Amino acid sequence: MIKLIVSDLDGTLLDHSKKVSPREVTALAKAKDAGIQLCLASGRMHIELQRVMTEIGHQAYSLSQNGAFIHLDDGTFLQSKLFDPALAHQVYQLLHGFRLVKLICSIDGNYIANVSPASDKIESRMFEPFIVKEDAEQALLNELPASKFSLFGKLETLLQVKDLMEEKLGNQLELFISDTDCLDIMPRNVSKGSSLLVLLEKLGLQPDEAACIGDSFNDVSMFGVTPHSFAMKGAHPDVRQKATYLVESVAEAIGHVFAHNEKHSLQEKGSKGL
Repeated sequence: MIKLIVSDLDGTLLDHSKKVSPREVTALAKAKDAGIQLCLASGRMHIELQRVMTEIGHQAYSLSQNGAFIHLDDGTFLQSKLFDPALAHQVYQLLHGFRLVKLICSIDGNYIANVSPASDKIESRMFEPFIVKEDAEQALLNELPASKFSLFGKLETLLQVKDLMEEKLGNQLELFISDTDCLDIMPRNVSKGSSLLVLLEKLGLQPDEAACIGDSFNDVSMFGVTPHSFAMKGAHPDVRQKATYLVESVAEAIGHVFAHNEKHSLQEKGSKGL
């Protein structure tokens, strides 16, 4: 029986206008009425996930910033995993010379050393404005705890950065192409999947009691947790290959969840009748 639905946001639950469609809201409400809990799993900050919860009128568990932070459905903080300051500083230093929008993500905001027309375009995609911190590099060693680096730019440049990070610090990092123009850099062993396992243990659920829906490489770690994995049909072929099912929407995935649970209930009734 599936008791928890875990959904990515961008490219999955949110449309191109950063909104949740009425169809998705209705499907989520139906799941809630059936006693199925919801978890939002995103590279976005927890405060942004809370805004989505307000929009859908639905309390939810939260795996924010690719699993760096875990919150319960009442907003209670459960866990965080941050960069060691020296490692964060090393990562930032390696980014010198790359023409990218470079965000340092912390629990309270996305920090940037300087703004530009390119960063303005990226900021328009966010729910919260960037925090300008000109001494960001030095701050990483002192008062700025980093949970994630998000880099935006041409895919060719992002792949060059990814190769460099793997060469210099590969055994200390997790690297995800999380959008067509975004590379996320996380501390080692921090992912949506690893944090989902922590949440499942907290809730007393087994992996096969969760269903996961996503569209990008940072969702693949969740797909490995449960057999009930759904990739959006517009996802990269390598992402689609890792999922059990392909769907057009979260609402369609929820339809599969209801079908699975109904089949499970009939099987239980049949076994009890023997």
